[in-house]
Amino acid sequence: MTDITAPITAVTVYADRALVTRKGKVTLEAGEHEVRVNNLPQFLRDSLRASGHGPQGTRILNVDITTAFYPQPPEEDLARIQTELDALQHQQKLLQARQEALNDRRQWLRALGEQSRDFARGLAQGQMKPQDCSDFFSFMSAQATQDAEAALQLQAQIQQVQSQIDARQREYYQRQGDEISSDRQAALITVELASAGELELEISYLVRNASWYPQYDIRVHIDGQQPRGTVELTYIGMVQQSTGENWDHIELALSTARPSQAAILPELQPWYLKEYNPPPPRPLAVPMAAPMSATAYGAHPTGMLRSRVAAPGGSFALEEDEIEPPAPAPVEAEIATATVERSGTALVFRVGRSVDIPSDNSPHKTTIARDDLPCEFDYVSAPALETNAHMRATVVNSTERILLDGQASIFLDAEYVGTTRLDFTAAREEFKIFLGIDDSLKIKREPIERAVDKGNLLQGDIRRSTYAYRISVHNYATAPRKVVIKDHIPVPQHERIKVRVQSITPQPAERTRLELLTWEQVLPANGEYTIEYRFVVEHPQGLRVVGLP
Repeated sequence: MTDITAPITAVTVYADRALVTRKGKVTLEAGEHEVRVNNLPQFLRDSLRASGHGPQGTRILNVDITTAFYPQPPEEDLARIQTELDALQHQQKLLQARQEALNDRRQWLRALGEQSRDFARGLAQGQMKPQDCSDFFSFMSAQATQDAEAALQLQAQIQQVQSQIDARQREYYQRQGDEISSDRQAALITVELASAGELELEISYLVRNASWYPQYDIRVHIDGQQPRGTVELTYIGMVQQSTGENWDHIELALSTARPSQAAILPELQPWYLKEYNPPPPRPLAVPMAAPMSATAYGAHPTGMLRSRVAAPGGSFALEEDEIEPPAPAPVEAEIATATVERSGTALVFRVGRSVDIPSDNSPHKTTIARDDLPCEFDYVSAPALETNAHMRATVVNSTERILLDGQASIFLDAEYVGTTRLDFTAAREEFKIFLGIDDSLKIKREPIERAVDKGNLLQGDIRRSTYAYRISVHNYATAPRKVVIKDHIPVPQHERIKVRVQSITPQPAERTRLELLTWEQVLPANGEYTIEYRFVVEHPQGLRVVGLP
């Protein structure tokens, strides 16, 4: 049996696992050989694959897994960390000893200073000169100041060393936790060589406890007062792993494939409708109050699909911004990005440099791409909720890459705006981001009519309430603004409640079946825009209506 050293050379990370590739070389004689790759993680039997290159006629006959037993886990990293920890603890003890010696000297000086009354007695008796007292007190003052500064410096050094000790201890316990078992796997590969030569062996396997997720930096650049601009989008991959293996100097790839969902096609079940059978009534003889069922608190019975439906009459949210020659101007550093490959239905981002990902379960950042995307600006307001105008950028993903769900940090020119959640966006699809409030747009929504006709028996005893609202928008900016105003009209949810819209001026650009209204208007500098609408709510006198203003 021949042992071969095969370090990790490449890793492809998926959403919940990683494909690890190792490569190694060994020189063998002609014939059949068993090659062993040691120190592999657990649970590889179903995913281990092997391939190789060698002299003409080289064949891989078998690939198997065996367990390598160790009296204790491999401890190179633990030994290194323990050595560093011992050195830090020794340094801490030296500092503490210096601190104790300094405290003893300060106590001695304080005790000496308490004898100052003897100096006054000596002066009175002519046994001491005033200069002697002055020299003594100057010495005491200078020494006290020096000792106080030294005490502060020592305390700061002790705290710094303690922080380093805490960090090394956390790292030690983390690495110790990674070595879950003292037993490690080894791959046994049986190969046959037709002639002597060098065999280059490659093995790959899947491991859990590895993942990646996207993050974005979105920097919006406004070209003066133009309604269009550009968005500099930096696509970042955050990689973390706790597989027990450090990935040092590897070729890293990030894949959007989901191996766990690719092997099984979900099977659609029949959709049945049946008559509702009410449960039998509870026995009246039980004198205790029955506990409220779980479904009364919003829980769903087993087997039922959950859906979230917005109330038509409820509030709605915004959609989702000597004269020396001058020195040469500094050149912006280029950002190393990844190349993109399509593998079946998934995308693979290959980082164009070697990276290190330790097994510490901490996120490690790598840049996937950096693109300039076109965008258009408008200003959105729902004055029924608030009268602010929110600046919005509609961005086109003009790349061939998909944008996965992820957190995005937004900057408007050089100013940080905040964070948002970027939804899945296909290539050439639009997405919207909000960039803050524009105070140059003043928006007001006010009722201009409210009348109630209680009706009578001849009119069918119907109560009619008339409501009218006016929305006014004023653009105080020095450039035109495209304004989007959103409002709503009540929608009845009872057959005896009627809503009749009498007028809407001007007509909205969009009006949904649930009476959500959207107006769009480009306002010139110092321009105004007014919207008015009127509706009547009818219902029987005895019917109490919830939701009216």
